[in-house]
Amino acid sequence: MSSPRRLPRKRPNSASSAAATWIAARARNALRRPAFISAVGVFTFVASLIALAIVPQQARKAAAALRPAAALRPDTEPTAAALREAERQALVADSAALRARTELTQLVSATAVADTALMNKPVDAATRTRHDTLTSQIALLGRLIARSENAPLLGSYRALAQSPPMQGDPRVKQLLDSLVEIERERDSYSAVGGVDPVFVSLTARANELGRNIASLADARRSALKTELGTLTPVPILPAAIAARPLPDTLAASQARTAAHAAVAVVSTRLQREHAELVALDEREERANELSNVGASPAAILAAALVFGAVLGFGVALYQEVRRPRIADAYEAQRATGVRVLAEIRPVPLPANLDRRTVERAGSRYIDPGADGHQLIYLTIATAGANTVMLTVTGDNPSVTSIVAINFAAIAADEARSTLLIDTDGLTSSVTAALRMRTSAGVRGLAAGTHSWPEVTRTARLGRDRTIDMVPSGDSAVAVEAISELFRRDAEQMTKQYDAIVVASSAAQAVAGLPAVLAIPDVIYCARAGQTPVAELKLALHQIAESGARVRGIVLWNAPDPVLAELRPVEDGDSEIHEYATQDGQ
Repeated sequence: MSSPRRLPRKRPNSASSAAATWIAARARNALRRPAFISAVGVFTFVASLIALAIVPQQARKAAAALRPAAALRPDTEPTAAALREAERQALVADSAALRARTELTQLVSATAVADTALMNKPVDAATRTRHDTLTSQIALLGRLIARSENAPLLGSYRALAQSPPMQGDPRVKQLLDSLVEIERERDSYSAVGGVDPVFVSLTARANELGRNIASLADARRSALKTELGTLTPVPILPAAIAARPLPDTLAASQARTAAHAAVAVVSTRLQREHAELVALDEREERANELSNVGASPAAILAAALVFGAVLGFGVALYQEVRRPRIADAYEAQRATGVRVLAEIRPVPLPANLDRRTVERAGSRYIDPGADGHQLIYLTIATAGANTVMLTVTGDNPSVTSIVAINFAAIAADEARSTLLIDTDGLTSSVTAALRMRTSAGVRGLAAGTHSWPEVTRTARLGRDRTIDMVPSGDSAVAVEAISELFRRDAEQMTKQYDAIVVASSAAQAVAGLPAVLAIPDVIYCARAGQTPVAELKLALHQIAESGARVRGIVLWNAPDPVLAELRPVEDGDSEIHEYATQDGQ
């Protein structure tokens, strides 16, 4: 197997660029399958048209099943009327409760005025002021005492001692000074940090002082209550005021609560009915959307075409990613490590190709002047070599035969007596490409029923270029029989011919047919966008393992040759095929 050579183009310098190159190669190979893409696209197009025609009908049926019946829609008018009545009753109840409270307040005020008027002596302003002051002080002391009981902190005790009712007591002032002094000393210990017995002792002393202040405050509050009791007169209610009926605020409050509860019940029922209406409206809207499914015929056709093309390319790309095929010469060489000798591309035919009879009788695939075929010959037929032996194989018999024929034609141009042998009896592609009649060929030689001169045909590839050609025969021959034939007659062939070209199938090459030749050179013909990478690597490895020498790969980057369209030369045309004159007549 030939050693790898540096590729002409720059290699990807990062993983991302390599992945991008690989994906681009897969996309190019997918686009090389227009027949497959067209088949999938047409099938998808037809399926899309059918679906687009059926979906609206199914949607209309689904819309009819989804659209709610008119009887299911709740009537919210009675509920709304009931809600308005309940709200009116709630307003009446509120008014009744408010009126009862107002009457009660008025009665209390009238009683207070009557009580003041019926006192033994009139209440002066000083007494009223003293009464209000005592009441506020008692309330203040009550709040501060409750605060000190709930939160026995120095701040609570200090606030209690500093309150206005306690400021006139010298004992409280003395206790407050001591409390402030203890608090200052304790704060100095607290700033130092840690737990100290002195700090604990100061805290206990401060709490004791605070409790003493609380005790004095409680005694002060009791004294204030006693003084307040001496100021409050004992009312003497008259019989008219005592007999006045009290308004029933409890019944009015209960009626108000019941009215508001009725409003809440009716409001909840109305909200539930509104929610049901919203749900039914959504179902109606969804049904309308389903029933309106459809589009214009032009839009349907355009959508089906686009979807078919996209799906066809997607399926082709998916198959390509699962089973990659050779995209170009760079990928073939990078994947196999074998040098790519040439890349065969389609060459436009000259305008005057049919001017000569020989050219009209020949195959349009034979073009030995193409650069790709010239590169193959220059690589194989090195300078100084007396005999050239080459086995051409590949995964497509038509491509193999075209490459072998062009190689033989170039060898004939180089003044070498050339023999072309077709060993693929299954296809006889070389015979079809040269438009020659079949004969016993290799089958007759292997069976021993014919000799080399009997099966050898002369093929004219131009006005002054001929080669000898041995057809494969009308049936396949075992590889072992062909190998034995080559071993037996190798010396005879090399004495008579300077160039021997064997066109074999890939199975014959893998089985070791090229290895029995004196020069076991092999070139493998791969097709861009069609030959799987894994199969190419396996075939080259097996050919090398059989003992042959793989000289390189020929990449066929053109449509596959269709040899079936070539008409074999009839008996009356043999003279034209073999003896066409130089002037093309």
